Amino acid sequence: MRIGRPSGIDPPIHSVGVRISRARLAAFSLPVLLFQAIEMAWRAYLPRFLTLDIGIALGVVGAILLGARLLDAIADPLIGWMSDTVPTPFGRRKPWMALGAALVPVGALLLFLAPTGAGLTHIIVASLLLHLGYSFIITPHGGWGLELSTDKHQRTRIMGAKVWFGLLGALGLLVVMALMERGFAIPRASQMAVLGWAIALLAPITVVAVILLFKEPADVSVPSKAGNLLVLFGSILRARSMRAILALYVLTGIIDAAAASSFLFLAEDTLGLDRWGAALLLVQPVLALATLPIWSRVSARIGRQQTLMIAYGWQGLTAPLLFLIPEGQPVIFAAFIAIRALGWGVDYMLLRAMVADLVDGQAQDMGRLGGIYYGMSSVTLKIAMGVGGGGALWLMKIMASPTGIASADAVRLAYALPATILVPIALLILVMHERRFANWQLPLAKKFA
Repeated sequence: MRIGRPSGIDPPIHSVGVRISRARLAAFSLPVLLFQAIEMAWRAYLPRFLTLDIGIALGVVGAILLGARLLDAIADPLIGWMSDTVPTPFGRRKPWMALGAALVPVGALLLFLAPTGAGLTHIIVASLLLHLGYSFIITPHGGWGLELSTDKHQRTRIMGAKVWFGLLGALGLLVVMALMERGFAIPRASQMAVLGWAIALLAPITVVAVILLFKEPADVSVPSKAGNLLVLFGSILRARSMRAILALYVLTGIIDAAAASSFLFLAEDTLGLDRWGAALLLVQPVLALATLPIWSRVSARIGRQQTLMIAYGWQGLTAPLLFLIPEGQPVIFAAFIAIRALGWGVDYMLLRAMVADLVDGQAQDMGRLGGIYYGMSSVTLKIAMGVGGGGALWLMKIMASPTGIASADAVRLAYALPATILVPIALLILVMHERRFANWQLPLAKKFA
């Protein structure tokens, strides 16, 4: 298939009431396998690798995690805006994704194959290349996904498919990591090398597949003022519904990243489950693969707001159960993970669908601005993840013993405290904005008048 020039770019792919086939959803969601590999490696495996194998202090690792997310604060919205407003002979999204597919392998191999004692400059440069390339792929792809359908329920299916394929990628990755860890006792540094090569190969394969198999939606003219990035940001942020969604992204990102970055410390150090980390991480994606389609149907029946409230409430109620888990009991800890995983991924699926609703609501008046919307939501989530992941590591560092080992209480707090504190805030936001979430598709063009 040809890549497609403006004259051959498809009209809007799916209209109201038209169901998107599972095969199309699967094909478009392929890059999510890459995104999940990068996120899992960055949040769960990289902190211990940099600390124990490369020799970087835990506090510095936390700063690196946060610093990369701060880079995203600049890159994601800018890339989203460029992919919305800069036409090229090959479309608005595809060239940026191709550039990212070239940068990611370089950063991944430099970072995950770093030798013991590698300098801090080496690690920072590799991290920057990886994250910049990641942004060049995920933001245009995310904006493109927001425009795939004008049907509200199909948008939920699209976002659900992306989360589902992310979980599938996580499951495959964790199976490989568990086999290396428990089956063959492969050292951590070698495991990270395999992870680096997996990311380096996934980037070009998945991006090229989407570029070749899909044409972009027809271009919709963008008002001249939308070319002013700061004016556009201000107009989007003046919408209370968008601010509420971004606030929920912040809370979700902090909760998720704090749990992810502290998980291996919790499993292997605090609970004494050495070499059980990857196997235990399998529990969450396995459960979520089965439950996400159910949650999608629940959302269609009772509404997104009520579904989100149930999912957030479940996270808040189950997180404190961690303090009841004894040491040396992998089955009990796996049961705890399974209980928490029953509601995992619902927030990502529904928040992204809500952003897609906003994009569709203003498309006729403001043009297709899925990239900037996705960039703003993505960078909000990434910064929140940087705060959550870095904050968890800093908490463990502050409460560490004189030998530098984080105390058991510190690790448990780093994992469970964010959900316990922040879930009530998320529920309050949902209650306060109930009416706005039901009627938010106000044309942004009015704000440019």
